[in-house]
Amino acid sequence: MMGKRIKLDDYTFNFGQQDVYLNVYSAFKHSKSGNKYVVYSYDNGKLCYGSLFIRNNKIVVMTSEKEVNDEVIKKYIDNIINDKETKEFESISIEDIKEIQVIDEREIKLGIDLNRLSELTIPKPKVKEQVGETPKKSAPLAYLGLLILFVIVGVFLFINPEIIKGKKSYYECFKTYLHDEIPATINEQVELTFNNKNNIIDMKIKSDFVFNDANYYVEFRDNSYFYKYIEEGDTYKFDDNSYTYRLFSEVDVTKDYFLPKDKEGLISYYQSRQYKCKQTGDE
Repeated sequence: MMGKRIKLDDYTFNFGQQDVYLNVYSAFKHSKSGNKYVVYSYDNGKLCYGSLFIRNNKIVVMTSEKEVNDEVIKKYIDNIINDKETKEFESISIEDIKEIQVIDEREIKLGIDLNRLSELTIPKPKVKEQVGETPKKSAPLAYLGLLILFVIVGVFLFINPEIIKGKKSYYECFKTYLHDEIPATINEQVELTFNNKNNIIDMKIKSDFVFNDANYYVEFRDNSYFYKYIEEGDTYKFDDNSYTYRLFSEVDVTKDYFLPKDKEGLISYYQSRQYKCKQTGDE
Protein backbone atom coordinates (compact mmCIF):
# COMPACT_ATOMS: atom_id res chain seq x y z
CA MET A 1 0.00 0.00 0.00
CA MET A 2 1.27 3.48 -0.88
CA GLY A 3 -1.34 5.74 0.80
CA LYS A 4 -2.28 6.84 4.31
CA ARG A 5 -4.85 8.83 6.31
CA ILE A 6 -2.97 11.92 7.50
CA LYS A 7 -4.01 14.73 9.86
CA LEU A 8 -4.44 18.16 8.25
CA ASP A 9 -2.53 21.12 9.70
CA ASP A 10 -4.27 24.03 7.98
CA TYR A 11 -2.82 27.14 9.68
CA THR A 12 -6.26 28.67 10.10
CA PHE A 13 -5.64 29.55 13.78
CA ASN A 14 -8.93 27.89 14.78
CA PHE A 15 -8.76 25.97 18.02
CA GLY A 16 -10.98 23.43 19.69
CA GLN A 17 -12.32 22.09 16.41
CA GLN A 18 -12.42 18.44 15.44
CA ASP A 19 -9.30 17.12 13.70
CA VAL A 20 -9.52 16.84 9.91
CA TYR A 21 -7.83 14.02 8.00
CA LEU A 22 -7.02 13.72 4.29
CA ASN A 23 -6.95 10.54 2.23
CA VAL A 24 -3.40 10.79 0.90
CA TYR A 25 -3.28 8.28 -1.94
CA SER A 26 0.33 8.55 -2.96
CA ALA A 27 3.50 10.62 -3.17
CA PHE A 28 5.77 10.18 -6.15
CA LYS A 29 8.53 11.61 -8.31
CA HIS A 30 8.08 12.11 -12.05
CA SER A 31 11.37 10.88 -13.55
CA LYS A 32 11.08 12.89 -16.78
CA SER A 33 10.65 16.30 -15.13
CA GLY A 34 12.12 15.56 -11.70
CA ASN A 35 9.07 17.13 -10.00
CA LYS A 36 7.58 15.57 -6.87
CA TYR A 37 3.81 15.36 -6.34
CA VAL A 38 1.29 14.25 -3.74
CA VAL A 39 -2.28 13.15 -4.58
CA TYR A 40 -5.07 13.31 -1.99
CA SER A 41 -8.76 14.01 -1.35
CA TYR A 42 -10.99 15.50 1.34
CA ASP A 43 -13.05 12.48 2.52
CA ASN A 44 -13.33 11.35 -1.09
CA GLY A 45 -15.15 14.60 -1.94
CA LYS A 46 -12.67 16.09 -4.39
CA LEU A 47 -9.37 14.96 -5.83
CA CYS A 48 -6.43 17.34 -5.41
CA TYR A 49 -2.69 17.38 -5.94
CA GLY A 50 0.27 19.68 -5.48
CA SER A 51 4.04 19.88 -5.45
CA LEU A 52 5.49 17.80 -2.63
CA PHE A 53 7.86 19.06 0.07
CA ILE A 54 8.74 17.02 3.18
CA ARG A 55 9.92 18.74 6.38
CA ASN A 56 10.60 16.53 9.40
CA ASN A 57 7.43 14.38 9.63
CA LYS A 58 5.16 16.77 7.72
CA ILE A 59 4.14 17.04 4.07
CA VAL A 60 3.89 20.61 2.77
CA VAL A 61 1.80 21.05 -0.39
CA MET A 62 2.41 24.02 -2.71
CA THR A 63 1.88 24.63 -6.43
CA SER A 64 3.56 26.72 -9.08
CA GLU A 65 2.68 27.02 -12.77
CA LYS A 66 5.98 25.49 -13.88
CA GLU A 67 5.46 22.42 -11.69
CA VAL A 68 1.75 21.58 -12.04
CA ASN A 69 0.85 19.07 -14.73
CA ASP A 70 -2.65 17.60 -14.87
CA GLU A 71 -1.69 15.08 -17.55
CA VAL A 72 1.07 13.59 -15.41
CA ILE A 73 -1.37 13.14 -12.52
CA LYS A 74 -4.05 11.60 -14.78
CA LYS A 75 -1.54 9.13 -16.21
CA TYR A 76 -0.24 8.23 -12.76
CA ILE A 77 -3.72 7.54 -11.35
CA ASP A 78 -4.60 5.52 -14.46
CA ASN A 79 -1.54 3.36 -13.75
CA ILE A 80 -2.76 2.75 -10.19
CA ILE A 81 -6.36 1.95 -11.13
CA ASN A 82 -5.33 -0.40 -13.96
CA ASP A 83 -2.28 -1.89 -12.20
CA LYS A 84 0.20 -0.72 -14.84
CA GLU A 85 3.95 -0.63 -14.33
CA THR A 86 6.16 2.14 -15.69
CA LYS A 87 9.59 3.59 -14.99
CA GLU A 88 8.17 7.09 -15.44
CA PHE A 89 7.04 7.26 -11.79
CA GLU A 90 8.99 6.63 -8.58
CA SER A 91 7.02 6.15 -5.34
CA ILE A 92 8.01 8.19 -2.27
CA SER A 93 7.38 6.62 1.14
CA ILE A 94 5.04 8.49 3.51
CA GLU A 95 5.15 5.85 6.24
CA ASP A 96 6.67 8.25 8.81
CA ILE A 97 4.52 11.28 7.88
CA LYS A 98 2.34 12.56 10.75
CA GLU A 99 0.74 15.74 9.29
CA ILE A 100 0.02 17.44 5.99
CA GLN A 101 -0.06 21.23 5.51
CA VAL A 102 -1.78 22.57 2.39
CA ILE A 103 -0.41 25.98 1.38
CA ASP A 104 -1.81 25.79 -2.14
CA GLU A 105 -3.38 22.98 -4.18
CA ARG A 106 -4.89 22.12 -7.55
CA GLU A 107 -8.17 20.23 -8.00
CA ILE A 108 -8.30 17.71 -10.82
CA LYS A 109 -11.44 16.33 -12.44
CA LEU A 110 -11.34 12.62 -13.24
CA GLY A 111 -14.19 10.19 -13.86
CA ILE A 112 -12.97 7.64 -11.34
CA ASP A 113 -14.33 6.13 -8.16
CA LEU A 114 -12.32 7.66 -5.32
CA ASN A 115 -13.47 4.87 -2.99
CA ARG A 116 -11.83 2.43 -5.40
CA LEU A 117 -8.64 4.51 -5.39
CA SER A 118 -8.73 4.48 -1.59
CA GLU A 119 -9.12 0.68 -1.50
CA LEU A 120 -6.07 0.28 -3.75
CA THR A 121 -3.78 2.64 -1.83
CA ILE A 122 -4.82 3.15 1.80
CA PRO A 123 -4.44 0.24 4.27
CA LYS A 124 -7.50 -0.71 6.29
CA PRO A 125 -7.32 -1.09 10.09
CA LYS A 126 -6.55 -4.65 11.09
CA VAL A 127 -9.33 -6.51 12.88
CA LYS A 128 -8.23 -9.00 15.50
CA GLU A 129 -9.72 -12.44 15.04
CA GLN A 130 -11.64 -13.88 17.94
CA VAL A 131 -10.12 -17.28 18.56
CA GLY A 132 -12.73 -18.41 21.00
CA GLU A 133 -14.55 -17.44 24.12
CA THR A 134 -12.63 -17.72 27.35
CA PRO A 135 -14.63 -19.30 30.14
CA LYS A 136 -15.72 -16.64 32.56
CA LYS A 137 -14.34 -16.91 36.08
CA SER A 138 -16.06 -15.58 39.12
CA ALA A 139 -14.01 -12.75 40.59
CA PRO A 140 -13.46 -12.48 44.31
CA LEU A 141 -15.12 -9.57 46.06
CA ALA A 142 -11.78 -7.73 46.39
CA TYR A 143 -11.21 -7.86 42.61
CA LEU A 144 -14.73 -6.62 41.99
CA GLY A 145 -14.13 -3.64 44.28
CA LEU A 146 -10.85 -2.90 42.51
CA LEU A 147 -12.61 -3.01 39.14
CA ILE A 148 -15.24 -0.54 40.35
CA LEU A 149 -12.48 1.76 41.56
CA PHE A 150 -10.74 1.62 38.17
CA VAL A 151 -14.01 2.48 36.43
CA ILE A 152 -14.60 5.48 38.70
CA VAL A 153 -11.05 6.74 38.17
CA GLY A 154 -11.31 6.16 34.42
CA VAL A 155 -14.57 8.13 34.16
CA PHE A 156 -13.10 10.97 36.23
CA LEU A 157 -10.01 11.20 34.01
CA PHE A 158 -12.16 11.06 30.88
CA ILE A 159 -14.19 14.04 32.11
CA ASN A 160 -11.03 15.88 33.25
CA PRO A 161 -8.32 14.96 30.69
CA GLU A 162 -6.21 17.96 31.60
CA ILE A 163 -5.14 16.13 34.77
CA ILE A 164 -3.10 13.75 32.60
CA LYS A 165 -2.11 15.73 29.54
CA GLY A 166 -2.29 19.21 30.99
CA LYS A 167 -4.56 22.08 30.04
CA LYS A 168 -3.40 24.22 27.11
CA SER A 169 -4.28 27.81 26.30
CA TYR A 170 -4.11 29.56 22.93
CA TYR A 171 -3.46 33.20 22.06
CA GLU A 172 -3.11 35.27 18.91
CA CYS A 173 -1.14 38.51 18.54
CA PHE A 174 -1.64 40.83 15.54
CA LYS A 175 0.22 43.80 14.11
CA THR A 176 0.06 45.79 10.86
CA TYR A 177 3.02 47.96 9.86
CA LEU A 178 4.90 49.33 6.84
CA HIS A 179 8.01 47.48 5.73
CA ASP A 180 11.15 49.62 5.98
CA GLU A 181 12.78 48.25 2.79
CA ILE A 182 10.07 47.39 0.27
CA PRO A 183 6.77 49.09 -0.74
CA ALA A 184 4.52 46.76 1.23
CA THR A 185 2.34 46.63 4.31
CA ILE A 186 2.97 43.68 6.66
CA ASN A 187 0.01 41.97 8.34
CA GLU A 188 1.61 39.73 10.95
CA GLN A 189 -0.31 37.08 12.91
CA VAL A 190 1.40 35.15 15.73
CA GLU A 191 -0.17 31.98 17.15
CA LEU A 192 0.97 31.05 20.68
CA THR A 193 0.25 27.81 22.55
CA PHE A 194 0.98 27.48 26.30
CA ASN A 195 0.96 24.37 28.50
CA ASN A 196 -0.74 23.95 31.87
CA LYS A 197 2.26 25.62 33.55
CA ASN A 198 1.78 28.72 31.32
CA ASN A 199 5.00 28.11 29.41
CA ILE A 200 5.22 28.46 25.62
CA ILE A 201 5.24 25.11 23.76
CA ASP A 202 4.41 26.16 20.19
CA MET A 203 4.69 29.33 18.10
CA LYS A 204 3.59 29.84 14.49
CA ILE A 205 3.76 33.09 12.50
CA LYS A 206 1.95 34.10 9.31
CA SER A 207 3.16 37.30 7.61
CA ASP A 208 1.32 38.83 4.65
CA PHE A 209 3.45 41.23 2.55
CA VAL A 210 0.76 43.27 0.75
CA PHE A 211 2.43 45.33 -2.00
CA ASN A 212 1.17 48.77 -3.00
CA ASP A 213 3.28 48.74 -6.18
CA ALA A 214 2.18 46.06 -8.69
CA ASN A 215 5.32 46.38 -10.82
CA TYR A 216 7.63 45.93 -7.85
CA TYR A 217 5.54 42.93 -6.71
CA VAL A 218 6.20 41.19 -10.06
CA GLU A 219 9.91 42.05 -9.83
CA PHE A 220 10.01 40.83 -6.21
CA ARG A 221 8.43 37.51 -7.24
CA ASP A 222 10.14 36.85 -10.58
CA ASN A 223 13.64 37.87 -9.49
CA SER A 224 13.43 35.82 -6.27
CA TYR A 225 13.94 38.83 -4.00
CA PHE A 226 11.59 37.07 -1.56
CA TYR A 227 14.31 34.58 -0.59
CA LYS A 228 15.92 37.38 1.43
CA TYR A 229 13.04 37.13 3.92
CA ILE A 230 12.92 33.32 4.26
CA GLU A 231 14.64 31.36 6.99
CA GLU A 232 15.28 27.63 7.11
CA GLY A 233 12.02 25.70 7.51
CA ASP A 234 9.75 28.54 6.28
CA THR A 235 7.16 28.04 3.54
CA TYR A 236 5.50 30.63 1.32
CA LYS A 237 2.94 31.33 -1.42
CA PHE A 238 2.02 34.18 -3.75
CA ASP A 239 -1.44 35.62 -4.38
CA ASP A 240 -1.21 37.54 -7.65
CA ASN A 241 -4.79 38.80 -7.35
CA SER A 242 -4.02 40.82 -4.21
CA TYR A 243 -0.26 41.33 -4.81
CA THR A 244 0.48 39.43 -1.62
CA TYR A 245 3.52 37.38 -0.59
CA ARG A 246 2.54 35.14 2.34
CA LEU A 247 5.21 33.69 4.61
CA PHE A 248 4.63 30.84 7.10
CA SER A 249 7.12 30.32 9.92
CA GLU A 250 7.42 27.93 12.87
CA VAL A 251 9.58 28.89 15.83
CA ASP A 252 11.39 26.08 17.66
CA VAL A 253 10.86 27.13 21.28
CA THR A 254 13.32 24.47 22.50
CA LYS A 255 16.30 25.66 20.45
CA ASP A 256 17.90 29.08 19.98
CA TYR A 257 14.85 30.75 21.56
CA PHE A 258 15.53 34.12 23.24
CA LEU A 259 12.02 35.46 24.02
CA PRO A 260 10.24 35.04 27.38
CA LYS A 261 8.88 31.51 27.84
CA ASP A 262 6.15 32.28 30.37
CA LYS A 263 2.73 33.42 29.16
CA GLU A 264 2.63 36.72 31.01
CA GLY A 265 6.14 37.68 29.90
CA LEU A 266 5.64 36.70 26.24
CA ILE A 267 2.24 38.43 25.91
CA SER A 268 3.72 41.56 27.54
CA TYR A 269 6.64 41.39 25.11
CA TYR A 270 4.33 41.52 22.10
CA GLN A 271 2.01 44.14 23.62
CA SER A 272 4.99 46.41 24.32
CA ARG A 273 5.68 46.30 20.58
CA GLN A 274 2.15 47.42 19.68
CA TYR A 275 0.74 43.96 18.94
CA LYS A 276 -2.90 43.35 19.87
CA CYS A 277 -3.21 40.05 21.70
CA LYS A 278 -6.26 37.98 22.61
CA GLN A 279 -7.01 34.51 23.95
CA THR A 280 -8.61 32.29 21.31
CA GLY A 281 -9.31 29.11 23.30
CA ASP A 282 -8.18 26.46 25.74
CA GLU A 283 -8.48 22.71 26.20
